[in-house]
Amino acid sequence: MRGLAYHVRTWGSPERRKLFLLHGWMDVSASFQFLVDALAGDWYVLAPDWRGFGLSSTPQDGYWFADYVADLDALTRTLAPAEAVAIAGHSLGANVAMMYAGVRHQ
Repeated sequence: MRGLAYHVRTWGSPERRKLFLLHGWMDVSASFQFLVDALAGDWYVLAPDWRGFGLSSTPQDGYWFADYVADLDALTRTLAPAEAVAIAGHSLGANVAMMYAGVRHQ
C-alpha cells in the first residue's frame, strides 16, 4: 500500500457494513479486540497497523501526518471500493479520521 506492506486485521463477514478502526500512537490494531467482541458480528471490522507499527512495514523517509491520511484513503479505496464505510479512531487514529472525513467527505 503506497510502497509499504500494510497489515490489516479483520473480524466478521465481508458482506456486512465496513467499519475501519484506527489505533493511536504507539499502539497496534490488536488492541481493538475487546471492542470488536462487544460489536458481536454487526460489522465487518478492518483495523490497519499504521506504517511503522505492529506488522506493517516501516517507512524509510520518516513519518509525516499527511501520509497517514493518504494511507487511509488508499486502504478504503482498495478494501471497500465504491462503498460507504464507518471510521472510528483513537488518539492519532481519531485525528487521521477527522482529517480524512474533511477531505474525502461523501
